[in-house]
Amino acid sequence: MPEARIEIEREDGVVDAFVAYPDTPGDNPPVILLGDGRGRGRGLETEARRLSAHRFFVVVPDLKGLGAEVRREAAVACLDHLADLHGVDDTRVGVAGFGLCADAALSLAAWRSERIAAVAAYGPSRFGVRGALEIANRINGVVRIGYTVGITRSRAGVLEAALGCAGVPFDVEVGGGAPDWGALVDLFHRTLWPPAAAGRGPDGQGRAGLNP
Repeated sequence: MPEARIEIEREDGVVDAFVAYPDTPGDNPPVILLGDGRGRGRGLETEARRLSAHRFFVVVPDLKGLGAEVRREAAVACLDHLADLHGVDDTRVGVAGFGLCADAALSLAAWRSERIAAVAAYGPSRFGVRGALEIANRINGVVRIGYTVGITRSRAGVLEAALGCAGVPFDVEVGGGAPDWGALVDLFHRTLWPPAAAGRGPDGQGRAGLNP
């Protein structure tokens, strides 16, 4: 699958990014992967290639060493960048955040809810009750939350309760550290592809299951 390294303009500069995309014709749904370069945020370029094999256009901005506000700004810049690309259908976007970028992914899904159809956040939420409710009441997509076995977190259940109160469909994944990438690919297939195309695999043929 084709790939490239690009620069994306943001409000106060640029952010370097890695992109991987299918070489099949037509408009493909985009996915943004947000990682801070530590822990579960490592290796996202490899996973971007895996997602591109399932006909997603994947953007991975380099957010190492950036503060929370700059990470959010860079995520918005990546989303805006998609609107100008040929071969991308940016009306239904997926986003996944890892570690310190988990909340950035949720914030992007909330404040750009008209375009984000699915968001996955792998890491403890730092939202308090008010922040969680504000996020939940704005999100207009499907949410997946991931936690690591044995890691105690503060504000446990706050985000989940807020999503439930707001009627947002969500599920929770608890694992050994690495995300269940097969489940994530399935989430993006179900939510980002139009219904007529959701049952087709990377080759455009019938899709009985995924084996990423």
